[in-house]
Amino acid sequence: MKKMNPAPVITAPKEGRADILIKWVMFTAAITGLAVLSAFYPIQGNIPIIVIPSILVLILAKPVFFERLKLTTLLTMRIVIVFAALGFFNPQVYVDLIMLALIINILEATFTDLLRHKKIYNAISGFALAVGVITLRGLWQWDAPFGQYYLAEGVLPIVTVCYVLAYTLWNWIFVSNEFSSSVALMHVGFLLAPILGSVCTLGLGVYGGIGMWLLLRANSLAIGGWMQIGAKNWFEREFKNDRFHAFVQWTKKKNCQIVFMLINLALIGTALYLTFANGGIRFEFAPFFLK
Repeated sequence: MKKMNPAPVITAPKEGRADILIKWVMFTAAITGLAVLSAFYPIQGNIPIIVIPSILVLILAKPVFFERLKLTTLLTMRIVIVFAALGFFNPQVYVDLIMLALIINILEATFTDLLRHKKIYNAISGFALAVGVITLRGLWQWDAPFGQYYLAEGVLPIVTVCYVLAYTLWNWIFVSNEFSSSVALMHVGFLLAPILGSVCTLGLGVYGGIGMWLLLRANSLAIGGWMQIGAKNWFEREFKNDRFHAFVQWTKKKNCQIVFMLINLALIGTALYLTFANGGIRFEFAPFFLK
């Protein structure tokens, strides 16, 4: 009797770096486009892109307490901007609340870094960033050529750039402490999206550019919130990369953390110096209702 050969075992081909890169580029491009669209259109874009998916994820995905709290906070601010855009109250009040929410969001992450992860150097950067929010002034764009949105800028463009760079570096270090390297890679896209979006709006002149960053960051963070919670297993699997994991581990070394802190302090220090050298803080309390 002729001996039968066993059936060959078919295995899936090992995914290379190019595959991960392509998925990451497509993901980052999608986040950037969604953030820009929902920024210019707080009703037509924001509701289907952020509000509805966030509500569905909160109901269906059953996130843990921290995830639910974070996404609920982001969702609340995305709902409030709808009422601001509809004129239920002075939209400038919403912008002022956003600046306050930015400080709270930074401090929340900073105390997590300090108390849970014992990352004192990044915590120092976080406290500096919270203080540095005073270098930005958010203004609702009443006479924008299209859309309804706000800009947040320093007294000079370089002030805004310094703050954006400091925030981006600090937040990524926080993410790499809080989550896996796969999620940290995903957040490279989240953090890059508002910067790319700002570059894409440079053609709007005074109505676009780096002043769009804070609004685009708020949107990309909200979009990222429901995506990460709703498809966390997919991101963990599809963005896994050994070399990037090794890089993340390298950034956690004490010497690296100190260097990152010094860079952050230098950027925030520069922003504060230029702000007070050119007129100082520009914040004014806005009336709740329009006259």
